[in-house]
Amino acid sequence: MFSVPFVLMGVCYGALPSELPVLGIPMGHAMTSAAKSVFTVFRVPLMNLTHGLMAAVMLSRARDFENAERRASYASLFATLLFTIAVKSDIEAVDISLLAAPGALGSYERWLAPATLLAVLAGLSLAAMRGRRAPIPWPELRLRIRDKVALAGLFALYLGLVIASFRVSHPA
Repeated sequence: MFSVPFVLMGVCYGALPSELPVLGIPMGHAMTSAAKSVFTVFRVPLMNLTHGLMAAVMLSRARDFENAERRASYASLFATLLFTIAVKSDIEAVDISLLAAPGALGSYERWLAPATLLAVLAGLSLAAMRGRRAPIPWPELRLRIRDKVALAGLFALYLGLVIASFRVSHPA
C-alpha cells in the first residue's frame, strides 16, 4: 500500500501542473504552493512512508511483551496505525494525482480531503481501542540501539521534509 502513491505520482508526474499545493489545511485548501519538482511531487508519500516505517519499527518490538494479552494489544495498536498511515497515503496520492486530470472523479473529488481526515480519525480511534490493554508506559519494551537510531533518523528525515516543504513554499 505504501508503494501505490509513488507509482501513481510517477505516472502522473508529467501531467501535473507547474504549481503544486505544498502547505494546506485538512479540508483540502492550499495555503501555499511551489513549483513542480521531484521534491514537491513525492514529498507527501515520503513523509507518510517515514511515519509508516516508524510504526513498523515499534510493531517489530511486540515480542518484547511476555504477557500475551499485552503483546496482542500492543501489536494491534501499531498494526492499526501502520494500516491507517497507508490508507491516508493512498487517499492523498489520489487527491494530488487528480491535479493532472481535474474532474476525473466528478463530484467525488471534493470528498477526498474529508476522506483523508476521516481515515486518520477513525484509524487513531481504532488504534486507541485496540491498544487499550497495553497502556503506556511499556516497561517491557526494549528498544535496541538500531531501533533507536532508526526512529531518530526517521524522525529527523520527517522534520527535514517539513522544513524543506516550508522553505520551497516560502522562498527567501
